Amino acid sequence: MSRPLSISAIAVGLAAIVCPQIAEAQRASESRAIAESATAQAPDAGCALPSEPWGIPAALDAAISGPADKCRACMKALLIPQAQLIFTSVGADGTPNYRLQTLDDWISRTKARGHITLEEKQLNFRMETEGAIAHLWSLYALRSGGKAEVRGINSIQAVKEAGSWRVVSIMVLPESGFAPFPEGYVL
Repeated sequence: MSRPLSISAIAVGLAAIVCPQIAEAQRASESRAIAESATAQAPDAGCALPSEPWGIPAALDAAISGPADKCRACMKALLIPQAQLIFTSVGADGTPNYRLQTLDDWISRTKARGHITLEEKQLNFRMETEGAIAHLWSLYALRSGGKAEVRGINSIQAVKEAGSWRVVSIMVLPESGFAPFPEGYVL
């Protein structure tokens, strides 16, 4: 026997049909709240790997943020050894460019910045999972030495391994006049 739907359940369902952006914004908001609570529940977890894919953005922020020349053991734990970091850009003529880096390349380049403090924050993300794989689209902001440096979008691919989620690749596209954020990602 079916149960009658509440007025709020009907309203949410109609909102999802009439305005998919509202439903997507609600899902993104719920995902952020879940990720933030996961971080709050384990403040001294150190390099603990996320047990759920929605924990990846907070783990990534923790591994990147701090002095540029800090120990990167947490970053190495979060990413698989063969992980690729792909830094993309769009030229004034619309031509895409990219630069591939290994995790060790990224660590060397970042360490060269010295003691300057980096603060990365995943502002909003969308996620799709299928079994042991996950794909996240994440809007991020990076501050360097207390000053806003760049915002952009990360395309993060991850795999579940021994009960934890690890990053396989991150493709980064910084925001620019030639590559503005898609409307669905702006908070």
